[in-house]
Formats: sequence, C-alpha cells, structure tokens
Amino acid sequence: MILYHYSVDSYQGGGKLIPDFKNNFRFAEPFLLALEKDEGCFWSVYYAAMAYSRELCALGLRKHENYVKDAAEGIFEWVRRHRFPNGSVSRIGCVFYCESIEEAISYLRDDCIESGDYTYGQVKLLEADVEDSRVFRYDQTFFNRAVDALERGRELAPVTALAGSYYAMERSDEPCIEVLSDGKNRVVRELPIRP
Repeated sequence: MILYHYSVDSYQGGGKLIPDFKNNFRFAEPFLLALEKDEGCFWSVYYAAMAYSRELCALGLRKHENYVKDAAEGIFEWVRRHRFPNGSVSRIGCVFYCESIEEAISYLRDDCIESGDYTYGQVKLLEADVEDSRVFRYDQTFFNRAVDALERGRELAPVTALAGSYYAMERSDEPCIEVLSDGKNRVVRELPIRP
C-alpha cells in the first residue's frame, strides 16, 4: 500500500522508516509504568514531569512543554495494552502516515513550518510502500480531546474513555483520520516540497 510520510529526522537513508524514530516512548513510559501501580502514582509522575518539562524548555533542550501530550500517550498505550492487545498498533511504536501527498504537505506545513520549529530544507516528504496488514486508521480527534481533557480536568476517567473510543476505531462527529503502522515499509522515493 502506498502512503506518505513527512520526516524531520526519521529518515536518514537506508530505504525504510523506523517506528518511534524520536524515541517518544521514553517520555510516555513513566506514565505507563505509573498507571500499572495506581492513579495516585500517575498524578505524582504527571506533576514531576510538568516541572521537568519546563526545565528542559528553559535549558533549550526541548522545544515545547509536552508533558500533557506525553501523559496522554502513556494513558493511550496503557488502554491499548489492557483492552486492545491484539489487532491494534501503538502510537508510540509506529510510523505515522498520510493517505495522500496533499494531506502530508498540509500536516508538514502545520506541524513543522508554521510552528517555526523547522524550515523546508530540514523536512523530507517521502512516498512509502507499507505492509497492508499492519495499517490502522484511527480518529485523531479522540486523542486531541484526551489531551484537552487531561489539561483541563485533571481526571483520568474521561481520558481512558477517549482512548477506548480511539482503539475501538470509533468515529467522532468531525473525524480527523490518522494512519499508523508498525509493519514493514520501504521508502519508494523522496518527493520535492515547494514552499
């Protein structure tokens, strides 16, 4: 199956994309491990991560305070492992793809260029042939709502419910479909990006 991927550093040649190229699992893992203990442990890790994330930003070692997103990723992975262990793919152990070149360029501009984090020269747009059986389409709206709920309400139940909806492959009223795969892939070609 042909899909598209934009990359800042996930592709260094070699003909394939590597899942979790930024090692984001390391940021979500403390929340995942805390949830294995209990909710109180989770919130302790959450507030420690808040302080740690702010310090990393102040030191210039991280561009954004992502502790809320990291916590949501940990919760989603915990729900996936406990409720959807088969027939799902981990958000923190996959490659994110787009269905079309246009969609990939739109995300590339939103995520990389307009945020000011990267220039066109730092981003690659790739066409990849991906193993069909390991391609999953989830509604990103549930993840975005989970991040908002976690930031706003500081409650776990609404976030785990949204993670359940995500991995059950439900669709929201305004779905934003994201394509995830942890299967084999082969980079077919690098595509030009025009500013």
